[in-house]
Amino acid sequence: MNKAIRAFILTVIMLTLAQYGTACAPQKQPIRIAISSWAGVEPLELASELGYFEKHGVEVKIVRFSVYSDSIEAMIDGKVDAGMHTLDDAIRYFSRGKDVRVVLLTDYSFGSDGLVARPGIESLADLRWTKIGVESETVGYLSLLKILELAGLSTNEVTIVSLPTWEIQQAMLDGKIDAGVTWEPYLTSTAKETGGRILITSREYPETIITTMTLDAAIVGQRPEDVQKIVAAYFDAVEYIKENPQDAYRRMGLAEGISTAEFEAQVAGIKYLDLAANADLFGKQGEGRIYDNTDTIVQFLFDQSVITSIPDINQLLLPFFIQELSK
Repeated sequence: MNKAIRAFILTVIMLTLAQYGTACAPQKQPIRIAISSWAGVEPLELASELGYFEKHGVEVKIVRFSVYSDSIEAMIDGKVDAGMHTLDDAIRYFSRGKDVRVVLLTDYSFGSDGLVARPGIESLADLRWTKIGVESETVGYLSLLKILELAGLSTNEVTIVSLPTWEIQQAMLDGKIDAGVTWEPYLTSTAKETGGRILITSREYPETIITTMTLDAAIVGQRPEDVQKIVAAYFDAVEYIKENPQDAYRRMGLAEGISTAEFEAQVAGIKYLDLAANADLFGKQGEGRIYDNTDTIVQFLFDQSVITSIPDINQLLLPFFIQELSK
């Protein structure tokens, strides 16, 4: 990174620090990070279990939510300092006034998200005039919009039923909905239990569902050194997965209450993004393809009236910590 770019990024950090910092800083509290069950974000739990946060000298409190949308609400309400949230969800609450920064990318879905339908629905075209369950205000809604786009259907040609992800299976069994947009482990189990079939997965729309570590801008401004330590510890855990996959899957599976084999099956539907992948996506000077991807998602959400204004993605995406660690 040339001196001018580095100086600019450092200035942004210092301005944020000046905006959110206080003259008399209180005693440091653990940085609270919201997490829900998703194989792509469990390296955070692994980093905690393996003592990587302690090794780097930062205290982290992982706050686990059984309902993903509750973790988003906790972030918006300031009950946590960070969230392991999909990029589109971060865009959504950032565009509505929650000042946050995306500091790293954890994974992208490559088969772990999708739509499951009851028996008798054999193709995407058959979804017309059906009832589709989805957890609204989450990444599931983005999945649904992409699926309808690929099917050549509009939201006016289906009935969207808002349901927590974990309730979709029972709603299908009860005949309340005809199909559901969900993610693993619910996707496979719902198809099995209902006798239905998975019509489409995120393999058909890759690099759309990207999960992030998103922090409150105040924390970034007040404690940039601790944020850097968290990022370093996280990528230590990703490296551990590469070197010790079975033990890593066992440990992360325990966090979700599933077996090693079940967790490994979930990993097959995602692509973990290590430090090198993050550096490539962000780019050496903040010109990587994550900016184009984010622009595409922003425009899609705007066109679908999910957001009502176009946010400044150069403010949302903060490559500084990835770039520092990549030196």
